[in-house]
Amino acid sequence: HPIILFLDDLQWADELSLQLISALVADMEINHFLFIASYRDNEIHNTPSLVAFLEELKRKDITTTDINVGCISRRDVSELISDTINLPQHLTKSFSDIVYKKTGGNALFVTQFLQSLWNEGVLLFSLETNIWTWDASAVDAKEIIDDVGVLMGKKINQLPIGCKHAIKMLACVGSKCDKSILKMFLSEMEGMQGSMRRLNHERNDQFLFLDFAVDEG
Repeated sequence: HPIILFLDDLQWADELSLQLISALVADMEINHFLFIASYRDNEIHNTPSLVAFLEELKRKDITTTDINVGCISRRDVSELISDTINLPQHLTKSFSDIVYKKTGGNALFVTQFLQSLWNEGVLLFSLETNIWTWDASAVDAKEIIDDVGVLMGKKINQLPIGCKHAIKMLACVGSKCDKSILKMFLSEMEGMQGSMRRLNHERNDQFLFLDFAVDEG
């Protein structure tokens, strides 16, 4: 049976994982195996292990195909919007042209921009006409965040205050967290109203310095 393994953000993979992948793709006894990986080429120089992994594949004469995924075209944006709101392209052209101008065809920004238009009521479904409608002037006037980090930060800031505080604490713990610690943080966040409160000193004395570190930046 054929097997396809896809891994995203390979630039974050650790060295041992890359070595395992290299061994799998180089094993001639493994048939019908296709490995697909994606990584950010602008971050590859910050990850020596990934550079070594790619060079090792070349040394082993393993057949690879490089696909550069860039921004989508104006036509692609038009088709995406037409399919999303189920309207012919000639009816959505003015809308899709504005979206393309705002996003430059960046697929992430296109989807996030459409989501924000819907969240703010600029793009909405009319129950009277049973079609999607939009305010073209409001779409054109809306500012777009063109930085992924800022975009994600804005989405996090829209979360409840207790959830944001739990995320801050988890970020200090590291990239991995036991379920018990997560439950402890979430239980401490329940009942928070108005402003953020400190973790209970008696139960979580060992984590108070983390809260202070976060507040200090």
